[in-house]
Amino acid sequence: MLNRMLRQIFLSLVVALVIIVAIHLILGNMLVSWNKSQLNELTERSILRMELAADRAVSTIADIHISGLNKCSRGTIEAYRKLIFSVASIKDIRLWDGQQSCAGFNADTVATDLAADSAWESARNPTLQFSASDSADSSRFNIRWTAEEFDIVAVLNSGGLLEDIIPAALRESLSVKVVLNNGRKIASYTPDKPSSGIPAEWEPDFMVSASSERYPITAYAHIPSNILWSWHNFLSLNLEILITLSSIFIGFLTSRVVFGPPDPVNEIDRALVNGEFVPFYQPIFALNSGAMVGFEMLARWKRKNGAMVMPAKFIPLVENFGRVDPLTFSLLRQARHDIVPLLQKDRSLKFTFNVTTDQFLSPIFFIDLQEILIVGKFPLECVVLEITERQQILDLDLARKMVSRYAAKGIRVAIDDAGTGHNGLSSIQTLEAEILKLDKFFIDGIVENQKSRQMVELLCQLAKQYNMAVVAEGIETSEQAAVALAMGIHEAQGFYFSRPVPIAQLLEQMTSDTVKRAVSATPRLLEPPPCAALPELELVKAG
Repeated sequence: MLNRMLRQIFLSLVVALVIIVAIHLILGNMLVSWNKSQLNELTERSILRMELAADRAVSTIADIHISGLNKCSRGTIEAYRKLIFSVASIKDIRLWDGQQSCAGFNADTVATDLAADSAWESARNPTLQFSASDSADSSRFNIRWTAEEFDIVAVLNSGGLLEDIIPAALRESLSVKVVLNNGRKIASYTPDKPSSGIPAEWEPDFMVSASSERYPITAYAHIPSNILWSWHNFLSLNLEILITLSSIFIGFLTSRVVFGPPDPVNEIDRALVNGEFVPFYQPIFALNSGAMVGFEMLARWKRKNGAMVMPAKFIPLVENFGRVDPLTFSLLRQARHDIVPLLQKDRSLKFTFNVTTDQFLSPIFFIDLQEILIVGKFPLECVVLEITERQQILDLDLARKMVSRYAAKGIRVAIDDAGTGHNGLSSIQTLEAEILKLDKFFIDGIVENQKSRQMVELLCQLAKQYNMAVVAEGIETSEQAAVALAMGIHEAQGFYFSRPVPIAQLLEQMTSDTVKRAVSATPRLLEPPPCAALPELELVKAG
């Protein structure tokens, strides 16, 4: 016992440690990815700032050309100065008209700047060229418009374009540099001091970049790699404690599962946790046309090794040990992805599933089921609850009220296994359900057994008097289908049409003509096989 306990404790701690490490790695990688995306956005914003400044300069140069201010004169210089004062980012406008140079303020360097062809980078528009200023002020760059008879140069001040886009948390660690394609710097932001006690050049950097598609400009952002793990860090002390305690608890549960007694209930619990219970669907078909009119969801236990456990082995355990609600809700959550798109596309389809008597009479189950169906976006008018008769309905008045409550939400109720369970015909008379499902026990003998046919006819007459639709379960032969149709039963399910199948096979059947061909080949009886006359029924609907 002590050895087993020590192994459980050891396994719990190992699992907890693995979970803690995994969570921190996942959250850390998410944090780094988020921060990298933020840096990419910052470089793109830097490029956008430069592009907007360049656009304003190009627009100003175009206005100059349109206005005919491409000859050096006093009037041209005065016009340039007015434009410089009106556009904050432009510090000077210079002109070479083929014979002489002039500028709004400083014409001394015009000829020298234009002669240095290697310093100019062409934009996508070849008439536009960019260069960095030769002056000591590295926060300026030049845009040159080259024409046949003149060159106009706009000198831009880019020094203040980066300041306000640097996040406050990174002002001491982030370096941003905007350069031309030839490597000459036109704008930059550099922190006054490193973010840690070691020199900034010793810290490994993470770098991102972005380039303009229209202009020969590239922006680079450098940041110490350790800052990527601290910027936007949301792992507070309280969250760390919560992660640790949750991991220890999960480790404890894991050890209980691993070392717990191998009894059937524990296996069912483990299967629920592991998602081994999966929904299968048995289609319901119209007997006269072969069209699929709905499908019943059934539970199947598929172990991790692929082995299937028959429902007869686990359904009684699930019901007797209080696991039926978790199983039902687990199947519905999975069916949400399978079935809801089909129901939303065709709201005439029926989506049915079994509920026990205890579930049906429970107000809590009524609330929980509504929540799952609404969150899962199930069309409620398509949902049908099948009340199984494996348990006796002790309070028929409460059952009838619950039928009304479900009906008020648009959910229909069917009586399953009619005539074979604990409740007999009383449930048909009292519940006011909308659908009656005939058990396979009666359908098996419907062709050759007179008593079975009489019972089916009796149930059909009862259903007709109470305005209930009838569905035959367990149809396995074409003769059974023919007799059922002749008796006025219009819907059926069974192996003759389809076994319960996974969603992939159900979708294949919905686009296949196999069932329709089978139904068209089913013999048609003009009237049901003869059986003993039934006494006239005089039933009064319960009210």
